[in-house]
Amino acid sequence: MLVIAAGAYELTPIKRHFRRRCREAPASGLRFGLACAGSSIGLMAMLVALDVMSLFWMSVVAILTCAQKLLPPKPAIDVPLALAVIGLGLVIVTAPSLIPGLISPAM
Repeated sequence: MLVIAAGAYELTPIKRHFRRRCREAPASGLRFGLACAGSSIGLMAMLVALDVMSLFWMSVVAILTCAQKLLPPKPAIDVPLALAVIGLGLVIVTAPSLIPGLISPAM
């Protein structure tokens, strides 16, 4: 459910506000840091559900976070990303064994 919530957060106006603020010139370190954390908190929360120590999922989230920080916000990219995250969450809920690294293989 956490991954679905993270995908839904990607579609919210507050996410867009934080992302816009994170791309601006920093007025203060604290405000800039809070804006950037708010911009990527949904993706970071996904790591809790996807195994925090998984190098694969850490890499995926790092790439997505960097892309969101560096690329201009475009609904043509952001909406499909959010829908993909929601879809991933639905797969985790319905068939978790399909997600690589989420469940250890049976011995």
